[in-house]
Amino acid sequence: MSDAPRNLDEKLVFAVSPTGQGDGVPILLVGVPNGAWEYMKDGKTHHFDLTKAGVPVKLLFFGAETHAAAMKVIDDAMKASGTAYLDERRTDFAIKPRVKS
Repeated sequence: MSDAPRNLDEKLVFAVSPTGQGDGVPILLVGVPNGAWEYMKDGKTHHFDLTKAGVPVKLLFFGAETHAAAMKVIDDAMKASGTAYLDERRTDFAIKPRVKS
């Protein structure tokens, strides 16, 4: 990614809710405007260091034409670095509605 400033419509938008749903687990909200997708669809990235906001995670988003193409990018990167990873594509990671007490 270039350090050159980009048009706002080419940027992802995000917000962090540090306390999440009241359970102390932060929630990250990410919006992908069409311009941001167009920017990253050919392999460019958007990345965020949320440690600057007190959330201990760094994120990297990239575009790919298909699911298989995106997995190939991840698989190739992990193999090149010698890093193992879990394939959790079929695991449901949906945020469940908050249970009101």
